[in-house]
Amino acid sequence: MATIRCPYCGSPVMVRGSCWECGYCGDFGSISSLHPSEKAKLMQAAASSIQITFTVKDTTEEPEEEAPPRCFSRTELEDMVRRWDFSENERACRDLLSAAFPEATIHWTAEDLEVMDDTKSLLLEVSDQDPNIAIDMVVLLLNTAGEKLKYPAVAQQLLGRDIEDPLLDFFVQEPLLQRLKTDNRLAKQLFQSAYTGTLQKELLEACDSFEEPALKEYLHSLLVQNPYFNECD
Repeated sequence: MATIRCPYCGSPVMVRGSCWECGYCGDFGSISSLHPSEKAKLMQAAASSIQITFTVKDTTEEPEEEAPPRCFSRTELEDMVRRWDFSENERACRDLLSAAFPEATIHWTAEDLEVMDDTKSLLLEVSDQDPNIAIDMVVLLLNTAGEKLKYPAVAQQLLGRDIEDPLLDFFVQEPLLQRLKTDNRLAKQLFQSAYTGTLQKELLEACDSFEEPALKEYLHSLLVQNPYFNECD
């Protein structure tokens, strides 16, 4: 198999299922986070290993029923997010939020949840109903990911994709700013993780809109200490 290289340091990585891990710098992520050239190598390797087989069914036997999808406990889902390993359940983040906040999702059917097929979709739906619960969900995700927020791939997925749009909703911004006044851990997670971009910029501008100059100064001080922040961005 062709050597697949880390998008951050260029060293060879190990591929397990839908994830990769770099033994040199310790970074990891989903296959989708690899450079296009590396993903192309994987596709070529997969194509070259395809074998065609034919199976003759015994029509005299009743067809086997399809096994129901496995349900994971909240503890199992937290462990997946903490390890950032979604080989068993690619929707572990979304499913963790559903398990941890049944009061927010209990009125939805399984079909409704299937439509909300990722974390961002679920958070957007919840933020429309109760911004504070949406913020609580974000806090749970960030706290569970913990030290993994120091990895660019993890921070980009959470801060740049999953929670960015929900937290930038106008009706979420005001309660979020109030939370940031007292939750120093959340402030550091949002402004000092290994990814900065639109989320931080918009929250600083929201401080102007809601007349929170002291909070803006504090959040900006956290941001400029972040080695991943570029003042020119």
